[in-house]
Amino acid sequence: MNRIVTELFLEKPSFEEVSKVAKSLEEAQVKTILLPPENRGINTHLVVEQADMEKTREKLKSLSVPFQEKDVMLIRLENKPGTMAEVAMKVSNSGVNLTYAFSVTMDEDYSFVLLGSDDNEKALSVL
Repeated sequence: MNRIVTELFLEKPSFEEVSKVAKSLEEAQVKTILLPPENRGINTHLVVEQADMEKTREKLKSLSVPFQEKDVMLIRLENKPGTMAEVAMKVSNSGVNLTYAFSVTMDEDYSFVLLGSDDNEKALSVL
């Protein structure tokens, strides 16, 4: 479950625009892993598998959708106090610096977070 994925940043599109992009990606056989749940009026994060990035870049370019991409770790954590601190400590103790953390979704039992570091492979190996 925990793995390295690519996070795409789209600058302040409407929910309708994000939905259109996600549908177009799906037609190109790229499944977005995470989508925003609502129109928040902020930058939007779409997450896709690294293996799909070539198709994703081609599709977004054909749609004239500007985006930035960042390789991050997708981590599933128990949804309880202290789990993020435990992860940060494990990564820190391995000598890797966390540079980014973003909680993307949660339910009663689990939360999913995106983490970036100066060495995602090494950080992922200690989790």
